[in-house]
Amino acid sequence: MQKMERRASDNKYLHKDFHVSLDLGIAYVGDRYGEDAVKEYLTDYVKSFYSKMTLEELEKYLKDIYEAENASDVLTTNLENGVLSVEISKCPAIEFMRSSGHEPSRYYSHTTKTLYSVLAEMCGFEFCLLEYDERTGKASFKFSEVTEK
Repeated sequence: MQKMERRASDNKYLHKDFHVSLDLGIAYVGDRYGEDAVKEYLTDYVKSFYSKMTLEELEKYLKDIYEAENASDVLTTNLENGVLSVEISKCPAIEFMRSSGHEPSRYYSHTTKTLYSVLAEMCGFEFCLLEYDERTGKASFKFSEVTEK
């Protein structure tokens, strides 16, 4: 008889069901307390979970997230002259939720809009959301170093 030893780290990290749970949570907050409460919840989450990052670290973080989602192909980043441009051709979380029979709530867009806005502020960057498609999660946004005036 052979003994097989396995560790959790031997398995590929996937957290797709996290997105459904997150959406259910923010929908609960939003339906009971309003959209401002969703923004407040996500703001508190960002300030508790994230640390201040440079633009280079932020770009790496985004690439790592999409790689963990097996969705590197939907993310394009460009970092130059103090601006990190990000394009997401579709949101893998929205796609997964729909494929599992869960329709994302009307608050789910705040996981992009509010989360990245607060993260940018926390890191000392300006954030500009250029495009966001509620249906697909397709998004385009920029993080910029703050210039002195």
